[in-house]
Amino acid sequence: MNIAISINEKFARYGYVMLLSLFEQHADIPVQVFVLCRSLSDGVQEDYRNLTKRFKGKTVTFLFVSGDLLPFSLPSSEKWPVEIYFRLLLPFLLPEAERILYLDTDIIISGPLKEMYDLPFGEDLLWGAVDNSDGNLNENQKKIFAGLKTGDCDFHYINSGVLLMNLSGLRDYYQPSDVTDLADRFSDHLSAFDQDIINFLFYRKIRYLVGERYNFFARLYHNSGYTKKEVLDKGVSIIHYSGAKPWSGENLLTDLESFWWEIAKNTPYYHDFLEERLQEEIRVGFENSHEFIYARHQIENAQNEIRRCKEREKEYLALLAESKKLIESMAK
Repeated sequence: MNIAISINEKFARYGYVMLLSLFEQHADIPVQVFVLCRSLSDGVQEDYRNLTKRFKGKTVTFLFVSGDLLPFSLPSSEKWPVEIYFRLLLPFLLPEAERILYLDTDIIISGPLKEMYDLPFGEDLLWGAVDNSDGNLNENQKKIFAGLKTGDCDFHYINSGVLLMNLSGLRDYYQPSDVTDLADRFSDHLSAFDQDIINFLFYRKIRYLVGERYNFFARLYHNSGYTKKEVLDKGVSIIHYSGAKPWSGENLLTDLESFWWEIAKNTPYYHDFLEERLQEEIRVGFENSHEFIYARHQIENAQNEIRRCKEREKEYLALLAESKKLIESMAK
């Protein structure tokens, strides 16, 4: 299987967790991992190479992307860095490969993927799972898709976190410059950045995965009452922590987040994950404490009083200026 991920230094640790879960589920299947990145420290690269050595038939190749293929100034954010666009370069970075499975780093592989990996494309270019926002696009996204003739095809907005890509077909369908052009064209309306562009570019060329098996949104299903046992019984192969992350101290631990922590504890980053989560929980707990809320209220009151004093000062200065003018006129 050809697997691709896209990371920077910040997300490298989460990619490691995902790959460990992938390798554990496919111990007897050869897996070639392609890591898309701008740059990575030697330490991260060594960690990834050591991970592949723990499993038979696993290799890793780092694909360093330059700004010549896609400008690094494309619309992005801290949540969605520019590396998210790199998946759209895979057909051109791997000219000999016919297919590849792209996976986000906020994922745990909990079951086999080979059956999904071998799905036929026919005349289509992508397999993807319908996003949980399908049918509830925001106003910006509605503006992007308003010009598409989606009524004459079975179009649903897909999530770009799990993409089975027909590389040989994609090479003939678009060029990297098309991505740049669309990013410029919709720069004021992109909400999910590369995901919006992927849906716009390929809306007639998408086949739909069974989302409950191959892109299981952890928080969505947790809110619907699913338990860890029910997830296992359903044969879910990909658990996606879209939105709330299990490693974030700003989120409550759920039953489904334990899948991630069970894998994370077998990585070199486990103690860092625990410490960072604890520090976040302490910060969030303090910010929600009675003492902090009271202090913040006092600060807000003081700031309001300062504003009122400044306004009164302006009034007194204006009155003083008028009085001075009056005195000068009377003196004449």
